[in-house]
Formats: sequence, C-alpha cells, structure tokens
Amino acid sequence: MIRKAVVFGAAAALVLGASACGGGSSSGNGTTAEQTTTEGGGGGGGGGGSASGTLEAETGPGFEISVNKDGVLASSLDAGTYTLKVEDKSDQHNFHLVGPGIDKVITDVGFVGEKTVTVTLQQGTYNYQCDPHVSAGMRGTFDVT
Repeated sequence: MIRKAVVFGAAAALVLGASACGGGSSSGNGTTAEQTTTEGGGGGGGGGGSASGTLEAETGPGFEISVNKDGVLASSLDAGTYTLKVEDKSDQHNFHLVGPGIDKVITDVGFVGEKTVTVTLQQGTYNYQCDPHVSAGMRGTFDVT
C-alpha cells in the first residue's frame, strides 16, 4: 500500500512539473525568450557590399532605448543582414523598428524578455522607438549606407 502511494506521488509530481514547463505565452513576471525571423522588404537592388553581424538592442527598465553594434551605440551601419537581439526590460515598453522595407514591432507592451530577429537593412535612415513613450524621448536613429 505504501509503495502504491509513493509511485502515485511520484507520478503526480512529474505531471505537475511537466505542466509548469509547458509552452504558450505567459503573462507572469518571468523572462521569456523568443526567436522570430523578419526580412526587410525587397526592391531597390543595386551594387555595394553586404554586411552582417549582430546588433544588440535594449528598452527599459527606465526610459532608455538603444541599438548597439560591438558595444557601441549604432549611428551608421553598412547595408546587409543582421541578427537583432532585443532585450525588453519592462512591461511598460515595446521596441518598434521602422525604416526602408521594415515596419516591425519586435516586442510588445507587456512583454519582458529577449527576442531575436533577422533583419535586412537597406540604404536609408532607420528609427527605433517605444511607441507609448516616443514623446518622452524613447527613440533613436541610425543610418544605413
């Protein structure tokens, strides 16, 4: 009888543990990581080299927002395909990137965690911002050549 109770208890613990690790979205305070892929629009074509690399973006926890390349605030980048890692540190902010071929909200208000996307940057000016707080200065820009 005791053996059955122990086996039943262990099985119940496994079921509860598995359900706690389940997928789906979470509205809790835990950190979430997600990977999506977004390609910039086509068209435009034309010569020039192509760059690639990783861009690191942050929004929050205060009213800061940034995009960095190699640890330095990005002001000018070469056209090409980049991995953009966005760390959203506050459920009060989002990260929205707008430029030639791209108009993408990468993290939504309410989301806290990291998202990684692939973006193809074309020549032009790109703006990034927190939509609810753009008038409070949560915005930045970089040029792509």
